[in-house]
Amino acid sequence: MFRVGLFILITLVKFAHASSSDINEQNNVLAFHADNAFLTERVNLQGNPYSTSVDTVQMLVDEIGYTDPVLHVPLVRSFAYMQHGENICVLNKIKAPEREKNHLYSLPLSFFQTQRFYQLASLPPIEKEFLDEKGRILSISRVLEAFPDSFIVLPEEYSFGERIDDDLKQVNREQILRIANNIYYSRFMEMFSKGKSDFALIFPATLYRSFGENMPIKVRSYSIADNPDYVSGHVICPNTPQGAEHIKRINAAIKRIYLTPEFINAHTRYLPAQDKQDLRTIIEQSIEKLMLSN
Repeated sequence: MFRVGLFILITLVKFAHASSSDINEQNNVLAFHADNAFLTERVNLQGNPYSTSVDTVQMLVDEIGYTDPVLHVPLVRSFAYMQHGENICVLNKIKAPEREKNHLYSLPLSFFQTQRFYQLASLPPIEKEFLDEKGRILSISRVLEAFPDSFIVLPEEYSFGERIDDDLKQVNREQILRIANNIYYSRFMEMFSKGKSDFALIFPATLYRSFGENMPIKVRSYSIADNPDYVSGHVICPNTPQGAEHIKRINAAIKRIYLTPEFINAHTRYLPAQDKQDLRTIIEQSIEKLMLSN
């Protein structure tokens, strides 16, 4: 009887240890999330260059040996998973102060010209009272208030950076058409090309990738005051010991990517000729500082 009981006890201990090992192994498996359909439909699925965000993420996953597709998950849900300690990281996000309090950020994986504010040329030009001495928009919310019958199309969950995020909170909700992140770019491009969105807030490289030098509709373009000329995209991981290990591994891979000519090419190939050198210089200077400080 004792031997039978001992055998059962040993079996249970072995089973518990095996189950614990399986759970630990599962917890150590990193999953990349994104709310951008460009990433989830192309990274590790299609090999052709497509955009700066897709190409640089592909370089990262190749460098660290990540072979799974990027999972398409709404951003709010991804952050909820991370708050519960899930072993995931979110790709290609701009830094935001609120997020930095509770999450870990990688080194920059991509660099972009900051979003510009576009207006259909069929509308009256924006009055000088809404512009600074350099012709930059002082406040998006004030501009939209001056065009009460107009609207702007924006993604449901997206940070444009603290400066613009705070300004957009002041916009009348009836003047904002929110579109789900996963279909935002395709839907927006369709609407914008047909003149169905009065205003837009979007990266110049995104417009250029879609239309090249042949914009289907006439627009005016404005920089935004007190906004940086360039922003960077990062990998965000949970602020946990595992998250810190992932960031360490990701940063080591990004540093190696910085040293390859393809990294800068992945940015400049999607820009008009007049913007290529400026972004190249920004990237080279940023990399030099990052490599020296890290």
